[in-house]
Amino acid sequence: MTNNEIPHRFFQFDRWLGAAPVGSGNINDTFRIDFERNGVQETWLLQRLNHLVFKDPDAVMRNTVAVCEHLSERDFPYKIAMPQKALDGQYLQHDEQGNCWRVFPFFENTFAPEGVADAHVAYEGARAYGAFARALRDFPPERLSETIPGFHDTDRRWQVFLGVLEKNPVNRAEVSTPEIEAMFAAKPIFERISQLKRSGALPLRVTHNDTKAGNVLLDPALRKAVAVIDLDTVMPGTLLSDFGDMVRTFVPTGREDEPEPVSLRLDILDALQHGFLEETADFLLPAEKENLPLGAVWIAGEQALRFLTDWLAGDVYYKIRWPEHNLARARNQLALFKELRRVEV
Repeated sequence: MTNNEIPHRFFQFDRWLGAAPVGSGNINDTFRIDFERNGVQETWLLQRLNHLVFKDPDAVMRNTVAVCEHLSERDFPYKIAMPQKALDGQYLQHDEQGNCWRVFPFFENTFAPEGVADAHVAYEGARAYGAFARALRDFPPERLSETIPGFHDTDRRWQVFLGVLEKNPVNRAEVSTPEIEAMFAAKPIFERISQLKRSGALPLRVTHNDTKAGNVLLDPALRKAVAVIDLDTVMPGTLLSDFGDMVRTFVPTGREDEPEPVSLRLDILDALQHGFLEETADFLLPAEKENLPLGAVWIAGEQALRFLTDWLAGDVYYKIRWPEHNLARARNQLALFKELRRVEV
């Protein structure tokens, strides 16, 4: 993003200072933008919302605004990433290529723990996600749109996987036999989750659905959580998935695409559970608390399923940085699934 056409739709400013990429998200593209207005420098975040993934961008923004407004009316102890309206009063702006752009506040002196985080950072992140769930526990989930329909409907994702496997559109099934077999071996976990959902043991709640380490901002000096960000996937779901995604991204010794054997940092797992339950234990149902470890196994397995499906389909969903990137991700998540299943209690 090099020109300032889109920023000019959001702000009236005197001098454009530039834009720089921020973060390493797999879906959207984010830029820090700087300009001067009335002699004062301002910094904001400009983001291209991937409309190929989020097929109803207006629904994404309705969800985001509704959740942010709700948080602002509750005793929520963190900064809120409320989107900025453009000069025409709309939250989204479209360019000539059909891309959707939106603007968020830039929180100075913060960092996202996208690398390997220590136990204190994990605890702070889990508390922030738990406080997010607490503040939204009285928000009716049916008010929110499904921004990605069936996002954590693993039964549905399994059927997509089977369809891609049968069609084998880019002839990759033959070189992926061990991963495909491991995926079939994981299916009983998916069936357990589905049964818990159908039975009503896991109530429908407002969930973040992307509680990775990189979606919590922390103060580098105080090492305290400052904000929960990236609300694109906030929608109805089960809090098992939110806890599971925290475990998936905080607990392993390396990134989700590293080829080395996956090891678990059990002190980080304890910190996540302690921090999350500190904020949620008094309103979670017994079945939710009891099955948090199962949620971690489930989400690792589901993410493996998503990566493997995309690999078999020809890399049509996730950004890749080398030809076998999605296969490497799938192998990593299958190894994580195996390790988490071993320690599940």
